[in-house]
Amino acid sequence: MNQEDGQDLREKDFGSGQARKRRPRKTIGEEGSRKQTLIGLAVTIALGLMFYLPPVIKQWWQGLDLNFGKGNEVVTIERSREIKQDVSEVVGFKVEIKQKTDAETVIAKMLEGKSGQYGIYVIDLNSNKQIGINENLKFTAASVGKLPLLIAYYQAVDKGRIDPETVYVLEEKDRWVYGTGSMQNAPAGAKFSYQEVADLTANQSDNMGAQLLQKWLKTTMPEEMTPEEAGKLWADLYRNKLISNSSKEKLFNSLTDTVNEDRIPAGVPEGIRVIHKFGSEAGVINDCGIVEAKNPYVICVLSTEVNDGEAQELLPKISRVVWEWGASAP
Repeated sequence: MNQEDGQDLREKDFGSGQARKRRPRKTIGEEGSRKQTLIGLAVTIALGLMFYLPPVIKQWWQGLDLNFGKGNEVVTIERSREIKQDVSEVVGFKVEIKQKTDAETVIAKMLEGKSGQYGIYVIDLNSNKQIGINENLKFTAASVGKLPLLIAYYQAVDKGRIDPETVYVLEEKDRWVYGTGSMQNAPAGAKFSYQEVADLTANQSDNMGAQLLQKWLKTTMPEEMTPEEAGKLWADLYRNKLISNSSKEKLFNSLTDTVNEDRIPAGVPEGIRVIHKFGSEAGVINDCGIVEAKNPYVICVLSTEVNDGEAQELLPKISRVVWEWGASAP
């Protein structure tokens, strides 16, 4: 690691100027350890109850493709991306989406009566046309906040401050047996290159990897973001404004086909690349990224105090509405 006299590697774009400790949170879902420790039991019980579940719950469960890893692997959560239904059937009422106002109106109606609050920001990367609902409100970033951390890592690599091939030997004090990612299963003495840690932080949302990156970069992840802030960060990435093109491709590859593909990707047809960073906490279901369609666009959905199951069902539908809008653009 090429670090001059303990120089602070925090980039001005993302550093807060003063490092601060993250406040502890009670978490579930992608961030929480309960999902990993109890998922086998939960799935066993759920499978046993499949024949007794109401049809609507059966439909949700059967729409998921759960691949359970072994050893240091992690659970991959996917939904079928084979789009057959008309968008009106997906959202549950008659819609026609040709203009951005159509999409905003449909999404606003979809949010009626839902628990919590959602913030949505979309930008067409060709025309710069935008969709916004609560786009300037602050939301808990959860692991969506790992994107600025990963950008800071690649900025340090581009400037020669970090050698991505440097091998780091895990110490017992590095242990972060909490939440997602496979690094927590590695014993003290295990070896990882800096690049491997960055890739795991991106693709698996590895919490232990994120802790190491923060230590090496002497920075912290943002706890809150607005949908517009997060969305414009993705747009700047796409337009090569933040890191080199080679670094961007490495980052984008690690954020494609992640361990959680049941949100934005589930509303997009098979074969369309979705580069994204998801995040979850109790009452928080987030996903932000780039859909590389004919008219590529950024979509960011953040939430707070939501019903987790309801939000898991809603995000793919919002993604589908935005896809219809993007597909109808000239």
